[in-house]
Amino acid sequence: MSLLKKKPIALFFGLLFSFFALLMFVIFTLIFSFTGNDSPKIDYELIDSQGIETSAEVTDIQVESNVTINDVHPTIISYQYLKNNEAVRSKYKVLEGERIEGLQVGDNLAIKELNGQSIIQNLQPYRFPVALLFLIPIPFMLFGLPFLIYLFISTRKELKLYKYGQVATARIVSMMPKYAIPIINFGQGVIVHYEYETRSGNKVIGESLTTDFSIISDKRTGDDIPIFVAANNEYQSCVIPKLESLRNNWGIHFE
Repeated sequence: MSLLKKKPIALFFGLLFSFFALLMFVIFTLIFSFTGNDSPKIDYELIDSQGIETSAEVTDIQVESNVTINDVHPTIISYQYLKNNEAVRSKYKVLEGERIEGLQVGDNLAIKELNGQSIIQNLQPYRFPVALLFLIPIPFMLFGLPFLIYLFISTRKELKLYKYGQVATARIVSMMPKYAIPIINFGQGVIVHYEYETRSGNKVIGESLTTDFSIISDKRTGDDIPIFVAANNEYQSCVIPKLESLRNNWGIHFE
């Protein structure tokens, strides 16, 4: 967690937009899992081409006045018809205005029925485009994803230094406090510039952000500090945090 706090902007925006995307996805899923759909899903073309014509009686008409699409409210038409001398009830949602304006309970409808499913002739069914709602979280996820990728790559580099890096000694050149993002205190730490030599004798100036503030009270410019240096690239390094070393029993000596 201390490594993640070193990248406050990437962490903040990555988690923020990912959280909103996940939250919207969960909310939409819960809404449609609990409410379901007002009318059964049917294959209009199949029933229209192969269905048997029959007559049905309108039993209820519900107008969804809280929803408006192109100045038209969706309407749920409930009806029943006889099949094998048994009454079959069904619902049919349409997005029609003038064509069903005069329709009333008790009116007869011309329908087609096939394998227990039915359609009202000459009226296309309407289903809310649920898939479009699930596209809304995608821009949030796409915006947050680059921050998370950057956070993963940068944190992975330092984790590899912690795990595989070789311990070396460096001399402190300068130390400068880094202030945090207000309220959440992420990004707070000390920027340390230090100098060390590679195995070939080249001098390297390194820069590392540590969240271990004890370095300010324990060390001064010119003092030696232990650092991790990558075995395959001696120009990659980081300051070894004293508290992390003691907490994880790395056995590194701090003067």
